Amino acid sequence: MSLTSAAAGVVLVHGFTGSPDDFGALPDRVRAGFASPPVVAIRLPGHDGSGAPTFETDAFLSAIAEAAERFRAEGRDLVLVGHSTGGTLALAAVARHGLEPRLLVLASAPNRVDGESLSRWNRQSADAETVSLTSVARMVSLVNETGLRPVDRPYPVLLLHGEADALVPAGEVDAWRNRFAGPVRTVLVPGAGHDLFRGAGGAFALDAVTRAIADAAHPATPEETDAVARLAIAEPEVARFLAQSPFSARHLAGSPSCALLTGRTPDLTPEFHTEPVFANIEITTRCNLRCPFCARTPSSRPDAEMPPERFGRILDLLPHAYRITLVGLGEPLLHPDVASMVATASGRGRRVALATNAMALTPEISRRLIDAGLDAVAFSLDAVSPETAARVRPGTAVDTVLDHIRAFGEIARGTRPVGTAVFSAVSIETAPFLESLVETVATLGVDVLMLSDLNFPGNLSHTLWNNGCEALKKSVHGAVRRAFELKLPVLSVSGLEEFAQPERYREHLLLPPARLYNRSARQRYCFSPWQTIPVAVDGTVTICDCRPDESAGNLLDSPFADIWNGAAMTGHRLRMVSLPPPEPCAICPRF
Repeated sequence: MSLTSAAAGVVLVHGFTGSPDDFGALPDRVRAGFASPPVVAIRLPGHDGSGAPTFETDAFLSAIAEAAERFRAEGRDLVLVGHSTGGTLALAAVARHGLEPRLLVLASAPNRVDGESLSRWNRQSADAETVSLTSVARMVSLVNETGLRPVDRPYPVLLLHGEADALVPAGEVDAWRNRFAGPVRTVLVPGAGHDLFRGAGGAFALDAVTRAIADAAHPATPEETDAVARLAIAEPEVARFLAQSPFSARHLAGSPSCALLTGRTPDLTPEFHTEPVFANIEITTRCNLRCPFCARTPSSRPDAEMPPERFGRILDLLPHAYRITLVGLGEPLLHPDVASMVATASGRGRRVALATNAMALTPEISRRLIDAGLDAVAFSLDAVSPETAARVRPGTAVDTVLDHIRAFGEIARGTRPVGTAVFSAVSIETAPFLESLVETVATLGVDVLMLSDLNFPGNLSHTLWNNGCEALKKSVHGAVRRAFELKLPVLSVSGLEEFAQPERYREHLLLPPARLYNRSARQRYCFSPWQTIPVAVDGTVTICDCRPDESAGNLLDSPFADIWNGAAMTGHRLRMVSLPPPEPCAICPRF
């Protein structure tokens, strides 16, 4: 990722007995993106290689403050990165010298030192035998004092830690997380030990820190500021998100959907320089239905569930994903921790939605989800007659589903607003009964009904697009007309990724009704690979929700840049805007 200006200065602080070399390629990676070299990798006093250094707290902190002051004098913001005890020193310098970092990165930083951790240091440090006991005592004292001190200033913090760090165990990030008043993000580097930037996992660590610095250093342009201000007016939840994730503004502004909202032309280049603002996360592959038209039916993936800890890690790896939707090949309500996962995402300022068949949506679950912070829910319902439902959604108990949807609405109305929609995939089997579906949905109290033709090549023989006769088209037109008579808005799927959907819903009303079964020969509505990231239960990213078997990499073990702008994603983006588009796109109702 390229940094486009020198709006910030970066100070790198190595640990006691370490050297600037411990940051590996990080200085060059950062310098390569700036208009001038704004990186200072300071060498702590006494660390010139001439002998065992002594731990001189005052001298170390002064060296950090002097580097920061040079940047302040140049009008730059400060990004402070500390590795190992360099993280302790960076944090101590902030407290002693009143530094105001725009971003603080603590990489493999110890939160405390006890007898066991000191033994680990003695075993692993090449200088342990020559460092004086006085220096060790000073180091331990500063680490423990700094690790216990709460930080009440609200600057953002990135905690970076190696999963296999034998010197400072990864569990110490949990102790750090609660020390800060500002937004805190944790990234665990797969396979990495204490030597984060040069050893195993180095590419992952370099990517994570470089991206974080890019975000912190980016000076907002007037166009971005205006776009985000207009977005926050149209969708007030954005302000809550930006309070938790202040560096996400440029990513929101750069997304195609924000461009549409603010009257700009979306950027649809193959290599995309802002990160996803929507994430569709699959928390389980288990399902209680056996729908023949679902992508899960031909899939050979085994039943699996995402552990809550992995869910939290994925959120941290996707810091700009403002909207989180729990959706995938499984039914999210079958996950025993679904409510706590909603609470986790909501607690980080995200707007949280889920898609459900409502079979497991008991009143108790409804209350837990609403209390957890759920913002929106889409109920999948394709038929209201038991006979038709048995064919297109085997396992559905229609009366149970309808009761659950009504109960959810009543609970939400008595608690707090939650957006509700019924999503129906219309096929040649269900189109003749669409008006009956409309009349039932109109009694449920939902905000909208969203209709889609079937997707996926395997369903072509059942789509309205490929098989629509005049009788079926007449059924569709009559049903849509009836919905509007009942004051039930009917939307097409073209607005699935829109911002400010209530404000812009007229853009996506199913008028004329033929929008349901027509297709476009070129990309028009779908911006998914430029702004949405689908994440499977194991952390695998697919190029599109419609292509669940085409992997672009795994978030948990690959550098993000290699996924988001790797060959799979950039190739897919290029093909989407080319003629002819890929077959799955050409037959997709959203395209």
